[in-house]
Amino acid sequence: MTVVNKTIIKTNIKAFEEAREAVIKLETLTQFLSPADLETLEILLDKETINFLSKSLAEAEKEKFEPIEKIL
Repeated sequence: MTVVNKTIIKTNIKAFEEAREAVIKLETLTQFLSPADLETLEILLDKETINFLSKSLAEAEKEKFEPIEKIL
């Protein structure tokens, strides 16, 4: 059991360090991004929006469309 726990702890520490580095890079790079880039990034970080878009794309691939009148 101890070996498993050490592996989990090492994995969690590595994941945390990678996430921290990603945040630092993102903070540094945001000053060079256009408003459209920032908006795209915001969408990509929103799990609810990504799930909705994925579902919509899957429905479109299956040619499951609804008339615009029904949506509005």
